[in-house]
Amino acid sequence: MKYNLVVCGGTFDHFHKGHEEFLRFSLSHGNNLIIGLTSDEYVRKSKVKDQKSKLIELYEERKISLLNFLKQERILDRVKIVKIEDVFGPTLDKSLQIDAIVVSKNTVPGAELINSKRKELGLKEIEVLIAPSVRGEDGKLISSRQIRDGEIDTDGKTFINPAFLRKPLFLPKDLRYALKKPFGNLIYDLSKYQSQFKLDLVATVGDVTTKKFNDLKIIHKISVIDFNVGRKKIFSKLDELDFPDLTSKSIIFKIKNPPSNITPLLFKACQKAWGKNNELIILIDGEEDLAVLPLVLTAPLGTNIFYGQPNEGVVRVEVTEECKGRAYDLVSRFKVLS
Repeated sequence: MKYNLVVCGGTFDHFHKGHEEFLRFSLSHGNNLIIGLTSDEYVRKSKVKDQKSKLIELYEERKISLLNFLKQERILDRVKIVKIEDVFGPTLDKSLQIDAIVVSKNTVPGAELINSKRKELGLKEIEVLIAPSVRGEDGKLISSRQIRDGEIDTDGKTFINPAFLRKPLFLPKDLRYALKKPFGNLIYDLSKYQSQFKLDLVATVGDVTTKKFNDLKIIHKISVIDFNVGRKKIFSKLDELDFPDLTSKSIIFKIKNPPSNITPLLFKACQKAWGKNNELIILIDGEEDLAVLPLVLTAPLGTNIFYGQPNEGVVRVEVTEECKGRAYDLVSRFKVLS
């Protein structure tokens, strides 16, 4: 059945494939559609317990993504976007002849609350339509939270290929030059940038870089070290890197990772590290030079990863979807060791 006016609502953060199918479903059931887009204030109130809620895009960014999709689908003339400050949005407006509301399986209770309130106000109940779920490569429902957590891209593709977790990967010669180029922006004076970092989303790779952070008292969540500088053993214990506290605040993973390799153990250590609340040290027996790649692939969006560029300074890698895609492409070109 096709209705005249259908409504739906949401945050539409990091607009993804699931959002696209949700809106296509909505338009397939209505001649016209009102989209309630949550305000920044509504997001702050409803996501207050979510530690990564600060990674949710602002209202204007989310609106632009919506408009771009509607233009691409050539359905902009059938859709109106309204800012909403609560779950009800425009659904209690007596001047609107709303026929149905589209929700996901998880947001059915919100639609039931709306109909309950409409009944109180003497308005007719509206039909509740449940949009089909869209799953990603990992078999899970595609969600903005997964994207913010750095697990998948907006098409539902996982950044950690299961093959990465089975056998060691070896850096081929034809990729060595590509990896010598800075993966991010060079920073010459680290102290000038201290206040700009989200300290719970910072990692360092390399003993010299980690020591610089410790000396500047810049808190960082993850440190990847191997006690070597330029492949020569320089340090022998953690105290020499000036870690401020090696008691309850720190968790130490000790793993083997040979030169020019990325082992499954390194991938798994990086995955676990982002899930810990403590500051964490990954101490490598072998070499940590390639650890930037698994860190990028496992990190939440908005993370900053720092590593040393010999004779130049420190490279700052800001983790974005584009950056993760580049890292995935590089790692996919490594050779699998039997």
